[in-house]
Amino acid sequence: MSLVETLKLLSRARQYVEQGEECVLRQRAIVELLELRGRDPLDAILFLETLEEMQDAYVAHMDNMERKVLTLVKPG
Repeated sequence: MSLVETLKLLSRARQYVEQGEECVLRQRAIVELLELRGRDPLDAILFLETLEEMQDAYVAHMDNMERKVLTLVKPG
């Protein structure tokens, strides 16, 4: 894969990480609101856990892309 292609993928990965973090923060707020209102937050917590797992995968992919860029830029 070329440096240009990898940089494009890295840019997309960073966008996914940013968007994922926003989703996680919104879902945490929903869980907190449900708890404050005395409602059952179980489904919201389970969804939050799913979002956090997805976010971990996005971050790992972004980290891999960053390492790939470094190997392509670094003279060998």
